[in-house]
Amino acid sequence: MAALLDDPAWADQDMAALFSPGELSARRGGAGARGWLLGRLAAKAAAGRRWRLSPAEVEIKSGPAGRPWSFRASAPAGFISLSHTRGAAAAVAADRPVGVDLEPWSRPLSDRAWTWSFAPGERRLAESGGSFPARLALWCAKEAAAKSWGRALLDNLPRVRVAEADWPAGRLTVAWRGRGRKMSEVRLSRWDAYLVALAQSRPE
Repeated sequence: MAALLDDPAWADQDMAALFSPGELSARRGGAGARGWLLGRLAAKAAAGRRWRLSPAEVEIKSGPAGRPWSFRASAPAGFISLSHTRGAAAAVAADRPVGVDLEPWSRPLSDRAWTWSFAPGERRLAESGGSFPARLALWCAKEAAAKSWGRALLDNLPRVRVAEADWPAGRLTVAWRGRGRKMSEVRLSRWDAYLVALAQSRPE
C-alpha cells in the first residue's frame, strides 16, 4: 500500500512527466482535480512497489465499471484500488482483487446516516469498537469491500453487510448478500490523521 499527503509545492508541469497522454486526457478538472492527481500518484507508487516499476512506467486506466487497473506497455499488470479524501490519498496494488478506503479519523457519521446505512446486527458490532471510531470503521470496511468486488457501495448498500468484527485485531469480515456469494477480509489501521480500511476478496 502507498499513502500520500497533499503537498502544495507540487506543480502541474512537474507532475505531467509522470503521466501518459491517455492519463492526462482522462484527468478531472474543477473541484476534483487535486483529488484525482493525488489518488493517481498514490496508485502509481503502490503499483511501482508491488511490481518493481518506476512511477512513470505505470499507467492507470479504468477497467470494467470504472475500476482502476495498472498497465505497463499496454499489458495489464494487476489490480489497483485507490481512495482520496481531504488532503490525502491511499492506494493498494495486488495480483487479485483488493479495495481500500481512506477517511479522516475524526470524520463524524450522523445518527441518521448510521441508522439508514446499517442493519441492527451491524450496529451492535459497533458497541465494542475499542480504539477505532467504530461507526466510521464499519463504513470504511463496507466501502473497501465493495471496491474489492468491483461494486459501487451506494448502489448496493443493502447487499453489503459487515458480518464479523474482531476489534482488538482490527479485522472485519464483510459479506455480499446479492446474487453470488462474496466475502472480503478487511484490515483497519491508522495512518497519520486518517483511518484506512484495506479489503482483500476471498477466493470463490
